Amino acid sequence: MHSAPTIEDRKAEVRRRLTIGAVIEQHVKLTGSGRSGRRRGKCEFHNSTSLSFSVKDADSGDGFGHCFNCGWHGDMFRFVMDLKGWPFMEALADLERLAGICDQGGDERAARGMIVRERSNHVRVKREREPVESIDMGRWIWKHARRDDRAVRRYFMGRGVPEEMIGAERLAQFRYMSECPCFSWPQGSDPRKVLHAPAVIALVREPRLMGPGPTLEWVPVGVHVTYLNPEGIDTMRRRAPWAKPDDENPWLPKRRMLGPTGRGCVLLGDYRPDAKLWIGEGNETVLSGMAIGAAEADDVGIAALSLNNLQGDLRKYRNGAWPMFDVRPDPEKPCFLIPRHSGAVVGLVDSDMSPLRGQKDRRTGRPLGVPVVERKWGPIVNRAITGAERARICGELFVKGWRAVGCHAEAVRAPAGMDFNDAIQEGL
Repeated sequence: MHSAPTIEDRKAEVRRRLTIGAVIEQHVKLTGSGRSGRRRGKCEFHNSTSLSFSVKDADSGDGFGHCFNCGWHGDMFRFVMDLKGWPFMEALADLERLAGICDQGGDERAARGMIVRERSNHVRVKREREPVESIDMGRWIWKHARRDDRAVRRYFMGRGVPEEMIGAERLAQFRYMSECPCFSWPQGSDPRKVLHAPAVIALVREPRLMGPGPTLEWVPVGVHVTYLNPEGIDTMRRRAPWAKPDDENPWLPKRRMLGPTGRGCVLLGDYRPDAKLWIGEGNETVLSGMAIGAAEADDVGIAALSLNNLQGDLRKYRNGAWPMFDVRPDPEKPCFLIPRHSGAVVGLVDSDMSPLRGQKDRRTGRPLGVPVVERKWGPIVNRAITGAERARICGELFVKGWRAVGCHAEAVRAPAGMDFNDAIQEGL
């Protein structure tokens, strides 16, 4: 009599039969062919309009996906779990079906999972209705949220932002919801019946030149949701209902971007073409950086919401190497810009970025490094790119991007190892 396969045995068999590229391509259109090792697509987790979702080792069962906008990261099992809101065992059973493990006649291994699969079948009946789309979830939340400057101000002050930096004009794009859904709900069902938490919601808008003029318009493209703790003074820390005891990251997301927000931002103030702009990644970073930099009352903050949006892409050297001696923006993918802006611009660059170590060797598990060129015509070498180097590159891309459109621009960095919100809480 054969012993029952362990969970690890079942996962290994799925990885042997399926590639992560084939799994993800069931839901996301990817570039390249099934034999490609690296492929890209539009992220399903925040409805991206750009190819921000990267799949490494796409032709392998051991590959992983990563979104450079919303930060999602995981293997094929995590992808199915997060996309469908399923616990691990349901995702495993679904992938076993996709791999053909459950369709092998009298295969004893498939039969051993029947208890899990019967439970999964029952859940699928309940899930005949697909969950609402990200943009529809965002619309519902924005519609039912209300303006409550006091609640929003309480949260920012809890994060150390001085009260004088968060006047009514800088909170105009924010709303508050005491019972905000933490994840999507089946179409046609009541959103109030899913798990909820208090939340600060910000309208995400994209600057576009519109009309025959043309004139600059701020077009709403989605919302940015920050879930709060019960006191409303910090972010939420709450386990996902489907999390297992041994999950590496069992927590619900503290923040969500709902809608095609990839090139959008949150405006912190009354925008004017000649206003001095303070631009950083997150709302707290921008407000904290403005306080540290002694911003004037009529200066405007802009939260670009992602590092990729803040800095744009680096123009790579031959064979995709990073030219450390000559950092230039990719003209096809510049940093966040506002057409026809004429005022000065300050980039707020956090200094707590993680090193980039590259892909892992399949045999040893050790990082292979990132291809870089240290000097012109120099050799391409593989090494880690440090957090300090990433911050420097971000600042250079930001400054060169804004100067290319005629603006006076500078970049300032938070103290080493910190973001600006850390710095203001430390009194630096």
